[in-house]
Amino acid sequence: MKRILLQGSTGSIGLSSLSVIAEQREYFRIVGLSAGHRGDELLEQASRIRPESIAILRPRDSDHFQLRASELGVKRVYVGEQAFQQQAEDEQYDVLLNAVMGSAGVRPTISALTRGINVALANKETLVAAGEIVMKCARDHGAAVLPIDSEHSALQQCIVGERRADVRKLWLTTSGGPFWGKSNDELARVTPRDALAHPTWAMGPKITIDSATMFNKGLEVIEACRLFDWSAEKVDVVRQRESVIHSMIEFVDGSFKAQLSVPDMRLPILYALTFPDRLASSLVESRPGIFGALHFDEVNQIDHPCLRMAFQAIADGGTTPAVLSAADEVAVHAFLDEEIGFLNIAEVIAETLSNVPRQPATELDTVMQVDAHARRVAREAIVSLAGKSKKVTC
Repeated sequence: MKRILLQGSTGSIGLSSLSVIAEQREYFRIVGLSAGHRGDELLEQASRIRPESIAILRPRDSDHFQLRASELGVKRVYVGEQAFQQQAEDEQYDVLLNAVMGSAGVRPTISALTRGINVALANKETLVAAGEIVMKCARDHGAAVLPIDSEHSALQQCIVGERRADVRKLWLTTSGGPFWGKSNDELARVTPRDALAHPTWAMGPKITIDSATMFNKGLEVIEACRLFDWSAEKVDVVRQRESVIHSMIEFVDGSFKAQLSVPDMRLPILYALTFPDRLASSLVESRPGIFGALHFDEVNQIDHPCLRMAFQAIADGGTTPAVLSAADEVAVHAFLDEEIGFLNIAEVIAETLSNVPRQPATELDTVMQVDAHARRVAREAIVSLAGKSKKVTC
């Protein structure tokens, strides 16, 4: 019986994780839940699951939240900006399932790894912003970082049992998002509602927008380099329209090995929780006959500036990936709030990268300070763009 601390339990990955754990309740038990701000949803989950602890970063009413948690019999309640980290440091568990959005997921990951506890990771920012520190921490303390992203889970499944020297390249697949092949004139008219209509995956708003800009694939390139200790030259991206092949590896003799399934995040979640074993599950049914034809298209980085900037960021190293990630998070929220246009997301990222100096990423405090600086610079870029837009409108 593995004890699971599930952080980010009210988001899309968190909800999928709950369904996986519910099916496998003889193997897993949730001992802790957490959320960023959805206090009512978190309390509802606690009333059903009865965890020993819950944590929330930004409750509407802290006193009321703690009172309701106490009435539900929750033994320990963590509240405030350090809540996730404190929960990860203090509670007793076997796996941290980190489905937190944004930089709030970095410190709890490091807290768990420092204790020698494996982390099933869906939080991209952890590996993008602080990947060097995180992977060194895992090595130093004998813990593992187990990817929940479908692409990295696929790569891990393909790599298992293979000699590193036999692998020529890691191939990440992408559906291309809802705007594949659109011109800049068409993209300039894209609304948040348009961008949230992903053709294949049901995801949270931030990751859905990142998929539409191809920034999400850029983050995954950086993650792959961190997770598998590979240079950017050994990683590439190809469009797989049907999202059936989740990633593949190319061998030195020209052959390929791929992982296929219907698109469902519950598969990589289950694999991360059981690695290196597998558990029988009826949650997802994948029959070859339902896959149909499979189509591939080359991905040109020139047409996708967010992807291009990600490749450059991992090549530059240091704190550059942290700047990239922070700028995108701010820009995407501004787009969703209709402060800037769809094409402005890439402009904000580029402006931020140009104005935040690169530093060595050897200390977490440095990374987090750069992250905060990048957010301020990105916000200034958004204000500038919004001002120009108003002048043009007038």
